[in-house]
Amino acid sequence: MLFSEHLKEEAQPILAAIHDHPFVVGIGEGKLPREALQFYIEQDTNYLKAFAKVYAAAIMKCDNKADMAFFSEQIDLTLHSEVTPHQLFSEVAAIDYEAHTQADLAPTAYLYNEHMYNAAREGSLLDIVASLAPCPWTYEEIAVAHTVSGKNEATNPFAKWIDFYHPNVGEESATAKLFYLLDREAAQANEAAREKAKQRFLRSCELEWHFWEMAYHQIDWRFSAKQAIK
Repeated sequence: MLFSEHLKEEAQPILAAIHDHPFVVGIGEGKLPREALQFYIEQDTNYLKAFAKVYAAAIMKCDNKADMAFFSEQIDLTLHSEVTPHQLFSEVAAIDYEAHTQADLAPTAYLYNEHMYNAAREGSLLDIVASLAPCPWTYEEIAVAHTVSGKNEATNPFAKWIDFYHPNVGEESATAKLFYLLDREAAQANEAAREKAKQRFLRSCELEWHFWEMAYHQIDWRFSAKQAIK
């Protein structure tokens, strides 16, 4: 079994919980609280900045130009194309998108960012990719599931969001490329390194669930003033 297939198999309970989360269900049903959409936009904007930085760190670990070019392309897509689903959420919520792009990091977003930064600081390319892959993978799985269920019909205000994350037929998605890199790097790693990468992958998967939970319930700092950490 390929390493990536093993990771996806291990992550199935988490993926199932993500599919069942009320935020994800709400995307399919076309109905979500305005406050949840706003909090998601604010925190995902912070998260994607970190995501792009970790992609940049991956370039430092690359030995060939093709890998470097891939990560460079993903940085550009993360910084520019990912604005599209955020703007869609803001339109549905009837809020000013630009007014919600400078929020302070909430605890879950802070933890997720630090989890990825740790892989960039202390890990190999295998570790970095393992920490990054669950985000595009779980979003792709959400989009595919909603599409199969017919949730991307024009009557759903989130139809374009679903279509955005659905892989294009006949094209290699970023997710597929990341899993290819995981398999390639894992084949050259020892068992301890593969186990460490697996744990990074599974933690990122679980943090994806926590991110949806955070946004849906607007889970923020409770006892101290909001932390101005970007």
